[in-house]
Amino acid sequence: MSTSGFDKNGLDGAGIHWLQYLAMTSISLLIFLIALDKALPSFHYFWITFLFKLQCSGFNCNGVSL
Repeated sequence: MSTSGFDKNGLDGAGIHWLQYLAMTSISLLIFLIALDKALPSFHYFWITFLFKLQCSGFNCNGVSL
């Protein structure tokens, strides 16, 4: 096993907690996905289709099945 750059409290050398890194990465990914959704109509269609199928999964929702 290798050691990480975090101490027992989850802080690195600069005093940043590992959850702060996770939050920054999540927000960056969200901004990227929003920009991609606005730029590409095909990605928007894919995302809407995926969310609709996810909402209806497990149920017979107007004949849509995964």
